[in-house]
Amino acid sequence: MNNNEIMERILSIPTPSSNYLVFASDTPDCYFGKDSDGCVVFMLLSKSPKVPSVNQETKSLRFIFNQKCVFNCDQREEKNTMHILTCKEKDKEKLMAFIRLTKSFSSTEVGQDQYYLAKLFSSISALFDKQRRVSEIEVQGLFAELYTILYLNNNGCDISKYWQSRNKMKFDFSFGDTKRMEIKSTLKNERIHHFRHDQLLDELYDIRIVSILLRKNDMGLSLSDVVDQIRLLYANNFSLMLHIESTVSQIDDDLFNDVRYDLPYLESNIRFYDAKRIPHFNEKTPEGVFNAEYDCTLDNAQCEDLKSIISWIEV
Repeated sequence: MNNNEIMERILSIPTPSSNYLVFASDTPDCYFGKDSDGCVVFMLLSKSPKVPSVNQETKSLRFIFNQKCVFNCDQREEKNTMHILTCKEKDKEKLMAFIRLTKSFSSTEVGQDQYYLAKLFSSISALFDKQRRVSEIEVQGLFAELYTILYLNNNGCDISKYWQSRNKMKFDFSFGDTKRMEIKSTLKNERIHHFRHDQLLDELYDIRIVSILLRKNDMGLSLSDVVDQIRLLYANNFSLMLHIESTVSQIDDDLFNDVRYDLPYLESNIRFYDAKRIPHFNEKTPEGVFNAEYDCTLDNAQCEDLKSIISWIEV
């Protein structure tokens, strides 16, 4: 059952007069449905029913750990100790984000430790209650990072698990202890990018740079299109879904859907570079100097072919 099917089935459920009306998901002992207030719920059978119940609540969510409850599933009344996550939001996009994350969570995290539900509650709460707006340059950067994941995946190399889970890290991807990858994009005709000095000269890491030239086109590919492809490919990757949802939930619709990039131009203008071959200052950052940054042109730098970059990632 995919996310849209779950949403459609939830919307078809009448609001119960009491208790919960639910249906089983694809994951054993996990359920979706509605409570008596008409709110969407995700329920999980407790594996530690003797642990005291805990109740947490925000403006958007309610989380009850270990509650003895009655629920109706497939026209059968059941009584059991459950963990219950309730979404109080009515906005369809937020409901879809709730479904995507709880389904992904149930597919990947739930088997490890049910206390991970507290992590899920905290993550979705932060996602729904955060109000920071994302700028167009941030949207462009996110588009380039997600497109790189798709581009390499289409060529048999999955780098999704190496994506940094937090923004403002020094590099976008970390492969093991020493390999790092940074994604750069520009709307300029010249291949000029802005770098932190440490992204090009760092004795600790072996660094590759992905450079993408973009050109806007009303019939092109939007961030929304790319996110839809990522959601389909990596529906069961909870950490990736959470990273994406926490970012796109703050993006205005006009940036998310209407800023579009020419696909043929994009496909023909993605390049890979060893950071050592990019023009830069060769000196280490002097002691007491921090956050040195500058622009570099890559037009005359030697690039690597796709086969070489995939080999570098996988070795």
